Amino acid sequence: MNEFGFLSATLTVFYQTGVDEFNEPVIKSSTFRNVAMNATAQQLHTVATTIVGLTDYDYIESVKTQKESVTA
Repeated sequence: MNEFGFLSATLTVFYQTGVDEFNEPVIKSSTFRNVAMNATAQQLHTVATTIVGLTDYDYIESVKTQKESVTA
């Protein structure tokens, strides 16, 4: 039976840095590598909001991206 094998994970944090000349939000992101395989959603949310909290920007969302290999 085939299985997934964890390779890596990243956390991308999105935040609003202001508005443009058309009053549309300007969204930026920062990506952090080497996220632990067993990190919970609550832990990642806490980290993301804490990082953005150190700035004057507004937190939008965060996305965890995980890469896995399929073994035979």
